[in-house]
Amino acid sequence: MPVREEMRGNVLVITLDRPEARNALDGVTMECLRERFELLAAQRPIPAGDPAELATAPVGTEPDDWRPHVVLLRAEGTLFCAGADLDEMRRLGAADFQENLAAALAMGAMFRAIRNCPAPVIARVQGPAYGGGVGLVCACDVVVASQEATFTFSEVRLGLVPGVIAPLVIDRIGQAATRAGFLTAEPMRAVDAFRIGLIDRLSDADGLDAAVDRTVVALLKGGPGALGRAKSLIDGSVTLGFDRSSEFTGKMIAEARTSREAQVALSAFLAREPAPWTQAAEWSQPEDGSE
Repeated sequence: MPVREEMRGNVLVITLDRPEARNALDGVTMECLRERFELLAAQRPIPAGDPAELATAPVGTEPDDWRPHVVLLRAEGTLFCAGADLDEMRRLGAADFQENLAAALAMGAMFRAIRNCPAPVIARVQGPAYGGGVGLVCACDVVVASQEATFTFSEVRLGLVPGVIAPLVIDRIGQAATRAGFLTAEPMRAVDAFRIGLIDRLSDADGLDAAVDRTVVALLKGGPGALGRAKSLIDGSVTLGFDRSSEFTGKMIAEARTSREAQVALSAFLAREPAPWTQAAEWSQPEDGSE
């Protein structure tokens, strides 16, 4: 399979596993990613409770199971993702408009499934990303990258446009930086990507896994339900704008305050104890090539 996954504690690690094809996004890879992230959206957050309850919380593949606390998206090999698969692009070049539209919408559905995942998604970027691979990065919540990473929107040099990834890229780095990236198609160094907000946490190559660890641990300290609510809060606030968001934001905090998760966390805080879910936060990263 082009996508490998495994649970590491309460962290779901999803790995692009086509290094021989530069981890390009072919139809099978995109379908695997879309289906997995859509399933995550149907799952419930891990419930607040005592450590024993959390330790036995099942995280499976059925919609009624509890979803992971955090998702880590990574790639095998030295290149993160080469974007759309060239063989499929060549085939679609000979197809009609309707087939091309269907393929574009299918790719867009994959990006949206990642973007809308209620669990926080971390991108671990160890090397170059091109076109749709940069879109994959922009669909994630927190991007941790090595100085070895580069980011290139190469579409215009192939007579194409970065169609379905455009909203994700603009949302992350703004219109001006997107214009420069899309039109020049010049590779962007990691330090420049960090400066404009494409990367959230930048490390040297040897420190990438340690930076990912710190990010995962920070997220595992948040309530599983609160993390999903915080993502919805941001999206809703942006959509509504300041003037129209008062009722929405008030409802969000009211729902959070009355949740069992918040009540359990507050009781733990007053007792000077950690929130119960932090005691089930043990995790470790997989090694390259692991199953």
